[in-house]
Amino acid sequence: MQFKLGSILTVALIAIVVLVGCEVTRDMVMDTMPSTDTEMADMGAVPAKLVWLVDYPVGGKADYIAWIATVAPTLQAPEELKRVASYDNFYGENPHRLVEFEFDSYVDAATYLSRPDVAAVFEALPDHSSEVSTHVFVRRSDYSKNEETTRQVKAVTLVDYPLGGKDAYLQWIASIAPALQAPEEVKRIASYDNLHGASPQRFVEFGFDSIEETHSYLEREEVRAVNAELPNRASRVKLLTFELRSDYVNE
Repeated sequence: MQFKLGSILTVALIAIVVLVGCEVTRDMVMDTMPSTDTEMADMGAVPAKLVWLVDYPVGGKADYIAWIATVAPTLQAPEELKRVASYDNFYGENPHRLVEFEFDSYVDAATYLSRPDVAAVFEALPDHSSEVSTHVFVRRSDYSKNEETTRQVKAVTLVDYPLGGKDAYLQWIASIAPALQAPEEVKRIASYDNLHGASPQRFVEFGFDSIEETHSYLEREEVRAVNAELPNRASRVKLLTFELRSDYVNE
């Protein structure tokens, strides 16, 4: 299983730090985490996102979906979970499926993961898929277009920062962010850093109401220019397009 137990333990440790309020321990934890923006200063208020990237078993998608239907009530019931949504890859490529669990804080994520019934589902996931990776991301403030609703289409950019060049990358993002968030087609843009510093180190989501809006946005000259330059600014880039499924009840 590619689920990183260390990520869960890190989230749990941060929750303890927040609740206990030990400044020395908080400093030690911060030193082990990737450098994010000033949102990281308030440990109890930084939104967190758990992400599953899943490949369906060969010929076993229907069985996977049937299993998800049995565990969906368990996954979405806890009150600390703000939103859960699942998506299929529009082009049928790897990863086939994206699932997102969103929380208002690390504390909420840690509480969620500590629930035995939720942990049992996470542990069973590899038995129902051909490949799965799980990641913990924390919200950045690179973009301001963040309407908090689940959109029909999600374009995702997975990025690894260049070695020693994260600050330069973020400066470039700051210069092109206004151009990316201005078009009316895109309804939401949000960026995240990998809590554990693992690959992918950065997760950026672009929300749209339809695949037609997605294509129209991606064909804009300013957006094409950014996407063409992106591989020159990062060590690794992957662009993915997903469509919303109805496995979970979304508000």
